[in-house]
Amino acid sequence: MALCICLNVFAQTDSLTFSKEEMRLLDSMFKNDEFIQLMLEKDKSYFDVNIKMSNGVFSFNNNGLNASQATTNKLYYTPSVSYNHKSGVGVSVSGTLANDDGSLKMYQYAISPYYGFKNKNFELGVSYTRYIDGATTKYQMNPYKNDIYANVIYNKTFIEPGLAVGYSFGKQVEYYDTAFWLNNIAVHLRDTITTRLSSFSLTLSASHQFNFNRIINKKDALQVRAFFLLNTGLQKWNISHSSSLVNRRPIIQTILKKRFGNGATSTSFNVQSLAFLTNFVYYYGRFYLQPQIYFDYYLPSTDEKRLTSLFSITAGVSFY
Repeated sequence: MALCICLNVFAQTDSLTFSKEEMRLLDSMFKNDEFIQLMLEKDKSYFDVNIKMSNGVFSFNNNGLNASQATTNKLYYTPSVSYNHKSGVGVSVSGTLANDDGSLKMYQYAISPYYGFKNKNFELGVSYTRYIDGATTKYQMNPYKNDIYANVIYNKTFIEPGLAVGYSFGKQVEYYDTAFWLNNIAVHLRDTITTRLSSFSLTLSASHQFNFNRIINKKDALQVRAFFLLNTGLQKWNISHSSSLVNRRPIIQTILKKRFGNGATSTSFNVQSLAFLTNFVYYYGRFYLQPQIYFDYYLPSTDEKRLTSLFSITAGVSFY
């Protein structure tokens, strides 16, 4: 968690002196204002505990990947605990819940080591997320089990250019089981359909960050960052079947492969969408509230809906 506070300093020829009372008030402000303390002190290690509500979780970092998946009206809840070392190295552990037939199920766990670095010129972040299946559900599961993401932002200019790279991969296994009569003989047909898929994304961004301090009182602040994004990338699928009956019966094999797909398929590397992302962070002492809104407009020709909207809201507290 980072907070940027800008102070304006004006030069003058007259000497500046303070009375004892003014010095006392100034000293008290520096001791009691938590944001000024954080600005003056060296980076600290800290724990963070939060919970996020969103309408899609395929990647914790890559909204371009999230927007390219099937849209859903389902809400997902993700509690998370992380440890952030002052060196920039950190790790988070989380679980994702969603409603399934009237009850909340923890259908996915995730562990994510990461590294973040920031100086006056650049911001850099690298993360790896491993997704682990939890409870079985009736709705669409996250097919990606591994997610690698890295981004860099140059922050010396008013409009800050950035570049992000994401690579996700995993597999999905489905079981097909049916029975039918053929010439008065009961035929039981089982098939295992394994889909291996991967996604590579490259995103160009232009952003600007606004900081507002002491909105209600001296303990709060608001940080707003707006991004315009150009998403590019490609995806690959490989679908295979495993059934002894399928292998012995070419006709059945043809029917199943036509229905579920077979072999390798890929999309060429192309421009996929234009997007706008706004991220708000409101701080009050050690507590924070972080809404995020993402709009994605799909550019290639399609019969599907072009505009996808994703949102999330995170509430958390940091322990220094």
